[in-house]
Formats: sequence, C-alpha cells, structure tokens
Amino acid sequence: MKQIFCVFCLALMVSCAAPEKVETTVLSPSKENTVSFSLDESGQLFYSVTHADLQFIKSSALGFELKEQSLKNNFEIVSSSVSSQNTQWKTVWGQRETVIDHFNELILHLKQKETNILIDVIARSYDDGVAFRYVFPEQENLKDFVITDELTEFSFNDDYKAWWNFADYDNYEKVYYNSPISKIGDSIQFYRRPDKEERPNMCNTPTTIEVSNTLVVSIHEADLTDYAGMNLLNTLDGSKLKAHLTPWLNGDLVRGSTPFKTPWRTVQIGKSAGDLVESDLIMNLNPPCAYEDTGWIETYKYIGIWWELHIGKTAWAEKTQFGRPINRPHGANTKNAKYHIDFAAKHGIPDVLIEGWDKGWDDMEGSWTGYGIFDWKTSTDDFDIEEVCRYGKEKGVRMMMYHETISDIDHYEPAMDELYKMCSDLGIKTVKVGYTGDVNYDYDKKTYRQHHHGQYMVRHYKKMVQKAAEYKLLIVNHEPIKFTGEQRTFPNLMAREGARGQEYNAWSSGNSPEHGVVLPFTRILGGPIDFTPGVLKTDLPDKDWSDAKFQVRTTTCKQLAYYLTMFSPIQMAADLPENYEGNKAFNFIKDVPTNWSESIVLNSKIGDYYTVVRKERGTENWYLGSISDENPRELDISLDFLANGKTYEATIYADAKDAHWDTNTQAFEIVTKKVSSKDSIKMILAPGGGQAISFKVVE
Repeated sequence: MKQIFCVFCLALMVSCAAPEKVETTVLSPSKENTVSFSLDESGQLFYSVTHADLQFIKSSALGFELKEQSLKNNFEIVSSSVSSQNTQWKTVWGQRETVIDHFNELILHLKQKETNILIDVIARSYDDGVAFRYVFPEQENLKDFVITDELTEFSFNDDYKAWWNFADYDNYEKVYYNSPISKIGDSIQFYRRPDKEERPNMCNTPTTIEVSNTLVVSIHEADLTDYAGMNLLNTLDGSKLKAHLTPWLNGDLVRGSTPFKTPWRTVQIGKSAGDLVESDLIMNLNPPCAYEDTGWIETYKYIGIWWELHIGKTAWAEKTQFGRPINRPHGANTKNAKYHIDFAAKHGIPDVLIEGWDKGWDDMEGSWTGYGIFDWKTSTDDFDIEEVCRYGKEKGVRMMMYHETISDIDHYEPAMDELYKMCSDLGIKTVKVGYTGDVNYDYDKKTYRQHHHGQYMVRHYKKMVQKAAEYKLLIVNHEPIKFTGEQRTFPNLMAREGARGQEYNAWSSGNSPEHGVVLPFTRILGGPIDFTPGVLKTDLPDKDWSDAKFQVRTTTCKQLAYYLTMFSPIQMAADLPENYEGNKAFNFIKDVPTNWSESIVLNSKIGDYYTVVRKERGTENWYLGSISDENPRELDISLDFLANGKTYEATIYADAKDAHWDTNTQAFEIVTKKVSSKDSIKMILAPGGGQAISFKVVE
C-alpha cells in the first residue's frame, strides 16, 4: 500500500510540474547576432534577425505550399533543443588554411494540428551571420511531395541600399545595380532584357545590403545540392523580399521525399563589406569533405586557346560558327596547341586550356544552341588530341579539357563516365565544363526543356563533380548553378563562372570600372570565380559587325590585382602569349600563388575600392591586391600584417601617374624596397586602376 501511495505521489508531482520551456531565440557566441522565432494567431511561423540592438530583419514569414496541402498555418511548437559547437577544420585549398566553426544552434520541432505533419526548423547563429533551414523528418503523414511555393520572407526594417542583379532562371552574367530594396528589379529605371526572361521584380543571390555605415549584410543560401535555386522576389510591399524558387518546366518547384532538408537560408553579417569577404559562414554550413584522399587536388594557373576566340582572332568552329560562315582560322589546331604548350613550359605554367578541339561546333543551329551534335571525344580534322597530350607530357604541360555541353544533359550525363576516363587516360587533370544555350534544346519549339537554376540541373551539377572525382579530375564550371559553399564537400570543384567575366569586354559593351569592385561583395561570397584575369593589352580589335570600340576598362595593375581580389584556386593568365612576352607585368602573374593560409581585407567599400592581402600557404610571403572604380584613390596601408621581426622585400606594381582606365591603360611602374611590419605604404590608384604587391621574406 505504501509503495502504491509513493507511486501516486510521484505521478502527481510529474503532472503538476511546469511544462518544458520552449526556446525560440538563439544568440551568436559573441551575443551580437540573434535570430528569434514566433507563431502568430493563425499558427504561422515567423522569424526576425537582430544585430546588437538593431532588428534589421523584422518579423518575416516562413512555411510552404505543397501541391497536395498547405504548410503555412496551424502549427504548434512541440519542443525545442539548443546546442553549441566550437570546432576547427582544415581546407584542402582556400582563402585560409584553418576554418573556425563556432555557433549556437536552435532546433524547433513543429507539428501541424489538423494533419500531424512534422517539420523541424534548424537555426544557427554565428558571429559572422545567421542561417536556418527546414527539415522534413521521415513520417507516415508526409512521404512524396511537391513544393509549389516557399513562403520564406526577408522583411527589412527600412529601405536600405541593396546591390543586386536581375534573375532569369538560367544566367547570372548580369550587370550589378544598387538601389533601395523597394526598387530591386524596377525595369523602368534599370536596363532589362525581356527576351532573356529577366524577371522585372526579381534578383539573384547573393544580394548584399548596406544597412548603415557600420552594418552590411548579404542574403544567400548554403548547401544547395537537391533543391531549386533561390531567387529573391521584390514583393512591392515596402522593403520585403521573398524566396522565389526556379521551377521545373511544368511549374513544380521542388520534388522530394521524406526525410528531406532544404538548403540553408543565410544572412551574412559584418561591420564592413570586408567582413563579408572574410566570413566562412557559407562553407561552414556545408558537410565536411566527401573524399578520404585529397592529395590529387592541386591549385595552379593556366593559359589557353580562349581569348583569341573571344576577340575574333580565331574561331571555335572549323567552317560555320553559330549558324554563319566564318572567315578566320580554326583556333584549336595541333600547331597552335603546341605553340601554347611551348609558351607554358617556358614560363612554368602547368596547363593549357584548348576550346573548340572537338567536332560539333559547325552543327550549332544558332548562338550556342543544339541537341545531339557533340560526342565530346571526336577531334576536329586539324587537331590530334593524342599527339597534343603526348607533346605536352614531354614538355611538362597538360591539356585542360573543354567540354561545351551546350546544356545537352540528355547526351552529356550518360557519357560522363566514358569521357572522364578518356581524360584520365590522356593525363588531363582539369575539365572545364560549359553549359551555354538552352537546357536539352527543343528544335521544334526553339526553346529549353529545363532551367539552369532549377532542381533538375542542380542535381546534374552535383553528379558531374562526383563523377569527375572518381577519375581524380578537377572541375572548372561555366554557366553554372551558383556557388553555395559546396567546395568544402567537393574540393575538386575548383571554380565557377556565374558572373560577367572578362570575356564580356571582348564582344559587348563591356564591364565598367566599378564591376570588379562589386563582385567580391556579391557573387564571390558564394565561392571562387573563374573571372579569367590578366589581359594586359586592353585595346581590342574592331569587329566587322559593329562600329563600337571594344576595350578592357582597367589598367594593367588592376588586372594584376584581380589575382588577389577575384579569388580562385585556379587562375587563368587570359591574354595572348604574344602580349606577355617581354612585358614585366607578366612576372607578377607568374609569381602570384593560388593557395593561401590567411587572408585579410584591409579596406573596402562596395563599388568603390577594395584591398586584400593573402599569405601564401607554406611560406611567410604575402601578396596584396587593391582596386578602384572609375575614381582615383589614395589609400594608406599599414604593414602590421607582416611577421614581427622579419624583413621583407616588397615588389610594387603601381599605376603610373598618368595611368587611366580609358586613355592610358598600360602605364605602370615597378618599385622594389625593404619593409617590415612597422612600416606603412601610401598607395595611389589611377582612375579604374589598381596596385599589386608581393612581400617576400629576406633570409
């Protein structure tokens, strides 16, 4: 009887105990960044983000619409859990060797009342930003599903200044604009190409927002591997942006089965634009390296049969290019390839990219379109791939393979295994894979069958990188899905284009002097870029189809500085070999490393100027790159990043006094002097100019 009474009392105590407290807020380790959640009266989940005392993202909606039901309202928070992590991990390559992964995490377990469908929301707060993702656990009440709308909002507290470019589901190669958030995608004020399906009120991510003089944030996503790419829709409701996913052709946004998790929705937070560059938030939100052995992965520089194609000196095709007869020679011939190999061997450059080496270019229906016209293994009549690779091996130089898929996934994906084995057998290390044109082009309808930034292609890009790894191949990807930090998981994914690169200077209105000072704070926040710097001859040949003047709108020294400011572990020396011979600026291109143990942003203002220093991995040597927009700059730089007690020889590549991006692009001077960590340097940048410096320890 006594035992029964005790059990009864214990049960009574448990039943009367206070319910478990549900945590709905998570702070960063420094307590400066906070993300908070709440349910409104309808049971819809909302969040907000605060830095210090400023709630810059106010209450913003979360949730989904599925094809079979709504996951918007009638939720309850069943429970929550909190945890912390403070670890470090080593990069295979990158802006730094050791990355700190320090965050506090909150998991909310939600249940929809009438359906009993379960959803978890995982939120992490770091000192350099916050992030959250949705997780659909395995459950009886939700198995296969189709997302028809993601309801995630980013409702800003004021109409802050944003840096953005138009979204169109297929191409990131756009001009960047700055405007109030409420004017993003205003097609009246900003030039838009409706024929390219640029959405009038929609932008790509990363989109970067200047909240104040001491607070800059960027909206993006992380770990995008089986989902649709997220665009940001201007809701035209004040300064509220909303997630807008790239669809399948039938209108489905995402197809999934539980268990399932979305990419992270990320908000990088910094006191300056440079803090965003130094942030490791995006990579930290990706899984660890998928490969046990990474010894086969390397970083380096390359040249190629590439720039000559863009400026019109030679052609990709043999007789008919983009549906029109050509009157210039085919660039990728055996003789020209050997010429480039000889130049690379002479200057210690390990790879030569060769574009247009294979059959199929003559069969394109129009500009970069076709279906079933390439097999990616049959050489043109004037190119002997086995001889070129044999000759290169003799000289210590590899061919960099180029597969222009023209987005013909139906044929390329099944062939990847055979093609990558072919590359491996030929001694090739890197494959540049291009995805121009419409995905799985439909000849009858003259249009695409899928979008580049939708789930179909996101899955393909991942398969492509994984298949390349089976043959220990590196990938450089053009016309890609955006980088979302997956280079941590798949470090053979070396670089992606995904921006208006150097090539646009060759055949379009070109890139403005401001363009290069925007990319590091927008596009490159997601991951490394294949911008193809190093063009020293900036006046370009005339075109028979245009009266416009074609030029590269930078100075020589800005092109050198790009090797630091346009981060990539594989960098191209993009100009023609003949423009490098005898040019002392080429010495910096040959000398600058491609892998770093530490990187520090010394000054920055989006669209105006940017200075970064990077320490070569494995040495005490540092390299500096500084660039400006169309305005001249004077910048005082402390050298306190150098090691104390050591003397360095600084080799300074500086704009000449009369240098100018338009009128005197190639004027520069080289100064060498001894410096230490106690010194400082006054840098004078020309309009549209830059400066590049190497600091080498004097033994």
